[in-house]
Amino acid sequence: MTAEEFLQNPPTETVPVYFLFGEERFFQMEMLKVFTARWINDDNRDFNFESYDAKDSAVGDWLGACQTLSFFGGTKLVTVRNLHEAKLSDAGTKSLLDYLEQPIADACLVLTADSADRKRKLFKKLTTISGAVSCSAPKEGALVSWLKKRAQSLKSSLADDAAKRLVGRVGAKPGMLASELEKLITYAGKKSKITEADVEALVGDIRLENVFALTDSLKSKNREKALSLLDNQLKHNEEPLKILGTIAWQFRLIWEVKYYQSKKMPSGKIAQAMGSRPFMIEQAARYTSNFSTQQLYRNYKALVQADRELKSTGRDPRIIMESLILNLCSG
Repeated sequence: MTAEEFLQNPPTETVPVYFLFGEERFFQMEMLKVFTARWINDDNRDFNFESYDAKDSAVGDWLGACQTLSFFGGTKLVTVRNLHEAKLSDAGTKSLLDYLEQPIADACLVLTADSADRKRKLFKKLTTISGAVSCSAPKEGALVSWLKKRAQSLKSSLADDAAKRLVGRVGAKPGMLASELEKLITYAGKKSKITEADVEALVGDIRLENVFALTDSLKSKNREKALSLLDNQLKHNEEPLKILGTIAWQFRLIWEVKYYQSKKMPSGKIAQAMGSRPFMIEQAARYTSNFSTQQLYRNYKALVQADRELKSTGRDPRIIMESLILNLCSG
């Protein structure tokens, strides 16, 4: 079952164990809202709902919560996030596999993971249970229909051309699409239908105002624009490491082109030597004069440092990326 299928028509009968797997956390959160709304209210929340992060809790905690009877009766909801990051012992894995064979009928255990390595016995088993739900990003063709149905569920109406324009500007990112749709509904007010003109007026072209625009501003050393574009990307849930990777690739390209330019090689020969397309080399060549070799070396060190900090420290990724932008635009 896919997340879209589940959310469009939630089953009336639920199973004791759900496994929500895939990179679209938006769908994971939407489904968790469905489960919470079904069983949890202000009166029973303290007794019937428990939530864990698999990174810093044990299998015994989760299963113990499932096996503890709810105080007011009804279904006990236990959610476990980030199973893909859990360091499970052999005993913990066995306990969870055993539980899958005989789950508690009055409990609902919901496990989430951004990915599921089917080479591992546990994930192979989880992806085959009746409560396994794929939370992968849908194809763009399916998103137009999904957006229109979501608008209807929010007591609004989205014209077909408006839905297509919205998908075209945002891309296959359900979480971002849902956020932009809510803004459009607020903007439309009492209008009976959201039109393409509304989308044009309110939704920025996120695909064009993307990380490549950010790297262009860095290559031009336009600090204010670079910070603004970074803020836009982070607000739309772009992964900091993905942004960093694209920036690093662009600066490596400039450095390599600059090296070949020092050998007095023309752009066509540089493209052949690098195995790159000529237009990419020409684009990079526009910015080589903005940086000395020493500056490019310092930039490379700054990129490596940012990569280490994003992967191994608890610092706010926004602060790390903003500091990087300032470093790359200096000098």
